[in-house]
Amino acid sequence: MKKKYRDEFFTPPEADEFLDSVKNEFSKSFEVEDKFLSAWLSHHGESQGKWLRARLALATGGLLGLSSQTAINWAVVCELIHSASLLHDDICDEDSLRRGQSSLWKEYGISAAICTGDYLIAESFRKITEIEQGWHQTILLKLLSCSVKEIIFGQSKDVSLNPFSINWQQYEKIAIDKTAPFIALPMMGMFKCKECSSDECDGLQLASNYLGLCYQYLNDVENLIGINQVMFTDIYKGHPNGMLIKILDELDQENKLKVQKNPKLLINFIDKKLFLEQEKIIKSFLKIAENEFHRVPKVVQPVLISIKNEVRGRLENMMSKIL
Repeated sequence: MKKKYRDEFFTPPEADEFLDSVKNEFSKSFEVEDKFLSAWLSHHGESQGKWLRARLALATGGLLGLSSQTAINWAVVCELIHSASLLHDDICDEDSLRRGQSSLWKEYGISAAICTGDYLIAESFRKITEIEQGWHQTILLKLLSCSVKEIIFGQSKDVSLNPFSINWQQYEKIAIDKTAPFIALPMMGMFKCKECSSDECDGLQLASNYLGLCYQYLNDVENLIGINQVMFTDIYKGHPNGMLIKILDELDQENKLKVQKNPKLLINFIDKKLFLEQEKIIKSFLKIAENEFHRVPKVVQPVLISIKNEVRGRLENMMSKIL
């Protein structure tokens, strides 16, 4: 089912036509003379994902009729900054695995992972300077800088706030800051270079915010039931969790304190009804996102629709395992 959604997601031929060029340019960024950094990059590069952000940029750039040279370089930039964020996230979350292999910090140490992530961030900014159209460079440099700061703001709160004391408004802000840029950034760069209207850009941003919120909330639900991850790690590691907030809102003070002292007791408050409520929440986020789709250029709307469909497919898959 997931493959079906992704195939629909990237309908423009440009998304796949230039993907090899993106991979080639990306690999060049991993070629460094320093033997230590080279080894770290090599290890991290072995766990490359599905190039979703690159394909988002290529698809949007192709649909909007932008220069393939701009789209290719921007796609590389988005993959570089995402790759850097994974390195730093693994340190913050103390995750020892990344896509089935030892995470870089676990294999080579925290200092190595920080240095490698910093290099990839610097390289992402340098890559923008290779774009031939100078005014595209200016636009994208500003956008990248602002997006990186948003991600950092979200991450700083994620690692600082007590998951038992955070409220829903704070959670939404953190989840959006952490996840939305990785949906919005690849597309927004192409919107800005095409000089789309402010209303079109605002529509894309709002849609991305709620699609990102859906992704984060799905992950939070999966964390509390142990789907594709170790159960309750958000709580043990002190990370905000949207489903936890919803559960605590229904508990009296005595039970809240008991759960805080022993998170395993949460299992006593998780049932079928609760999961159905979480499903409604996620579907409501999808609906809010969908209400913004009409504001973006019509030619790009199928891309957003397919992101929504992928989220819905993942939700259905999760609920089928639970119920």
